[in-house]
Amino acid sequence: YNEYKSYLSMFSFIVNIIVTLLTVLREVIALIIGETWAKGVDRITYFISRKHKIQRICSSKKGLEKMKEIERCLTNSRSDSLRGYKNYTNVAVFSAMIVKEKGITAEKDPEFIARMNSTFNPLCEINRISNETIEMRKTKYDSDNSDHEMMLLSLWNSFYPNQKLEGRISEQWKDLGFQGTDPATDFRGMGILGLECLAYLGKFKKTAPKLLTSSQHPQYGFSLAITSINITAVLVELLSEGLIRNYFYYLSCHGGTSLLTMTDMYELHCALLAEFVSYYQNQKPESIMEFNTHKDAFADILRARLRSLEPCIELVE
Repeated sequence: YNEYKSYLSMFSFIVNIIVTLLTVLREVIALIIGETWAKGVDRITYFISRKHKIQRICSSKKGLEKMKEIERCLTNSRSDSLRGYKNYTNVAVFSAMIVKEKGITAEKDPEFIARMNSTFNPLCEINRISNETIEMRKTKYDSDNSDHEMMLLSLWNSFYPNQKLEGRISEQWKDLGFQGTDPATDFRGMGILGLECLAYLGKFKKTAPKLLTSSQHPQYGFSLAITSINITAVLVELLSEGLIRNYFYYLSCHGGTSLLTMTDMYELHCALLAEFVSYYQNQKPESIMEFNTHKDAFADILRARLRSLEPCIELVE
């Protein structure tokens, strides 16, 4: 019996080595020849290990690297259900779909089944707030909506608590960085999302006044409200590119909550805005005409950071 166990252990060891080598070979083929040819290696690996690629990823990878590999695996799947993973916001439904599509059972891989919900929950949570973010961007500001109007007026009080707003239509809005006397017109591009992000910034009693003061710099000043809306647009663009997902995966894998809300998105926006303001003024622009150039350069810096395995972003107070 002991000799049998020894042979079994050795066989398992050899299989793991072969699977590891095949995994490396697959990556090389995918990089040089293409994903179609790499799938042939996947089939060979499955034949040897009797485990689907998503199972092997979950057992061999950790943290952000694991989640990125899972997403790539799902994206390249032949199954429409698996490729549509971004449509799932309920982890139980998503896990059941994985099990059904792959034919995985507790008898075949009890460890994978036991860890499915904890593994896939961040993915479903990110799907949910991503969908909410896009829906808010599509929701236009409505001057006849009392909730929208109340949020707008409270925005003024957050930044100028000791200065009374003379009227809903007022030149005073320009002091906050809007282009005209009616700030509603500036939310056309980002919809109610632009207002929500700016309104949330007003809750930070240290950062909000600091950014407002920075915006009034005699040489390197900028329009705070418009800049906030521009950074909201950058956030949405990075979200559509899938890069914001990396940040939230990293957050959930390093002590952050697995239950995400729109508050997490608003806080990310505030952090990016504060970081951009610092970056912009450190560039010492000759005029506001250089704003878009520096904004695009800042977005590229963010892209590089978010593609790394440590996409850290310091939140504001």
